[in-house]
Amino acid sequence: MSEKKIVIIGGGQASSQVATSLRQKNFTGEITILSSERYLPYQRPPLSKKYLSGELDSERLYLKPEKFYKEQDINIMLGSYVEAVDRKNSSLIFSGLGAKESKINYDNLVIATGTTPRRISLENSDLGGVHYLRSIADVEEIKKSLTGAKNMVIIGGGYIGLEVAAVAKTIGLNVTVVEMASRILERVTSPVISSFYHSFHESKGVKIMTSTSVNGINGDTKVSSVETSSGTIDADIVIVGIGVLPCQSLAEECGVETGNGIMVNEYCVTSDSNIFSAGDCTLHPSAFYKKDIRLESVHNAIEQGKTVASSIMEEFIPYNQIPWFWSDQYNLKFQIAGLNVDYDDLIVRGSPKENSFSVFYFKNGLMISSDCVNSAQEHMMSRRLIFNKSKINLEKLEDKEINIKEVIL
Repeated sequence: MSEKKIVIIGGGQASSQVATSLRQKNFTGEITILSSERYLPYQRPPLSKKYLSGELDSERLYLKPEKFYKEQDINIMLGSYVEAVDRKNSSLIFSGLGAKESKINYDNLVIATGTTPRRISLENSDLGGVHYLRSIADVEEIKKSLTGAKNMVIIGGGYIGLEVAAVAKTIGLNVTVVEMASRILERVTSPVISSFYHSFHESKGVKIMTSTSVNGINGDTKVSSVETSSGTIDADIVIVGIGVLPCQSLAEECGVETGNGIMVNEYCVTSDSNIFSAGDCTLHPSAFYKKDIRLESVHNAIEQGKTVASSIMEEFIPYNQIPWFWSDQYNLKFQIAGLNVDYDDLIVRGSPKENSFSVFYFKNGLMISSDCVNSAQEHMMSRRLIFNKSKINLEKLEDKEINIKEVIL
């Protein structure tokens, strides 16, 4: 087992974690990471925050320094594009920047290709100044467009859009967020949180337009304005943040089962027992929510990376985690635990007016999710309450003066 050849496709959190965990488990076989990017595996959450604002340089995004991979005998091939996977011969074809196609064999393949931004279907969407944000290269292009810019339009009121809005407003731009839904963050949270963030951003000078569609992007070679159902907005720079899609084409093309993501079991094994998958691109079973889910989450990528390494080592430890996420906007730390889909009750603890509060979501009397704003203790405790399916005194939970550790019945 320890002499097997492991090939990992992808250059993000999940791929780095698989390789790291394998070495931690004393795996002595070959490990190769093929990444299409020119950077070592790096963390993505800071891209729309501290990296965009210039507070971090690219090397501080790296999950591990270059010497780590050398010391651990992990071969990283940057700028490598995988063209096809040949399951029958346990090999794949890839090409490098300006290089001819090459072939590499594997005993186990790990697909950790993440997601790609959903593209907007409009004419002129490729004009200069129109950007998506998913990679270091994307942010570098955005920074160039920021030079001399005055007006930014952000299409999409999700996490990415609002994080960029916070940075752009802080550095002095006029910022407008255009959201097709009736409220921002509609896909991921409740009206309580949406209303709070809407008001907070507007208090900082950001204009938010909900229930508004984008009908066109104007300009010759560079964007000049955005046409919406509510009128025309001047724009020197446009950020499109309308969601992401799982990068699953390699799996589809080689016959590995996919849905809204690459389908895996609780051990992160695909429909091919020699191929594993981890991270944002996977559609995996949730024991807690009793359905298949796909998560765009650092925590999920790390834990699935660990699960893949265990499965390769034939330890087979099932993945069973409560998902959690976070978003930094201005001085607000927004932490989310669980999924609030189909909740039938909620409790608000603390005061939104004080910029420190939590919303807890319940279904059939059990907590299934929480949203915590500048409330780290509540976030950490809620993850335990959700996972343990704890019985909770709702009156105590609502009282901010009572320690959250005392709410369990």
